[in-house]
Amino acid sequence: MLQAQKHIPVFYEGSDDLIAIIATSIASICYNTKSFIDFYILDCGICNFNKKQLESLKSRFSNFSIEFIPVDLSQFEGLSGWGEKNHLDCYARLLIPELKPNLDKIIYLDSDVIALDDINLLWLQDLENYVYAAVPDLGYSEIYLKNCVENLGLLKEHIFPNAGVLLIDAQKCRKINFTQEILSIAREKKEFLLANTEDLLSIYFGTNNYKRLDNRYNLTDRKNEIESTSAPFITNEYLKNEWQHIVFQHLSPGKAWKIATNHYTGDDLKLFDDFWFFAQMTPFFEGLKLRFIQKCINREISEKFKQKQTKESLKLFSFLPLLNINQKADCVRYKLFGYLPIMKKKIRRL
Repeated sequence: MLQAQKHIPVFYEGSDDLIAIIATSIASICYNTKSFIDFYILDCGICNFNKKQLESLKSRFSNFSIEFIPVDLSQFEGLSGWGEKNHLDCYARLLIPELKPNLDKIIYLDSDVIALDDINLLWLQDLENYVYAAVPDLGYSEIYLKNCVENLGLLKEHIFPNAGVLLIDAQKCRKINFTQEILSIAREKKEFLLANTEDLLSIYFGTNNYKRLDNRYNLTDRKNEIESTSAPFITNEYLKNEWQHIVFQHLSPGKAWKIATNHYTGDDLKLFDDFWFFAQMTPFFEGLKLRFIQKCINREISEKFKQKQTKESLKLFSFLPLLNINQKADCVRYKLFGYLPIMKKKIRRL
């Protein structure tokens, strides 16, 4: 039986657009442990009202505290951000060892990580003299492998980590001047960073120089690509067993507050209901639910509209366009030889 720790420090990066998801993650942790959790939110843009809403979780759980730590994102200007919108808050986690010099060991979680077992299972992992512990990234595809070998100086045997769940020896980080040095690498290698933090950790520490955790500590409902690139031991059979002993689910790439199906397989997202079980414990539940319903409605309308748009062509001698039939929404247009309009027909709406 696990012995509850007195205090476990857990860090998130936070902004208004993710505050409801962070609240859901916090609820899942508090629900699953008897330990007292000190939550530290790296404030990358959270309004006062949302901070109050997050604090209101104390009416349901008594085993946590929250401290908001302001982060000036301008210090990361010029770096390669995450996604199409070039989000720079992904670098905030690299500041953690310096922001709290009194903490020797910490946990970092992405906002979309849900606890399904006691966080002590992660906290009590032996780092075995490594600076950090992480789970191999299932999405480590040929594209990432090529980038790591050709541009980042890593060996093809490198088992790429996922930085969504990290157990970190913060004391060692401070001793090796980790924050300053890794941000320097971020500027030097910015044109080659595909996965930002994961790339930087891999460059800084080198091939496989981290404590590798079982995938149950950061399971994602995605295609297992790392098996064929660098980790043949991570088989689908192994992952099937890990789902039976899951500790943390990382809602990547399928976000349960946006969609209910896996875009790889078309199947229902794994443990979809569990996200909503914890979401309903938060003050953000009604907003999440309404936005989810609206996204579903918009998606259904979009699909129906696509189905109404068809384009067919009859050809003479298998290559000369004779008759084009173009249907859009409630109208069908017929064109002779592909350009000469001959008829337009209205379709009655359903």
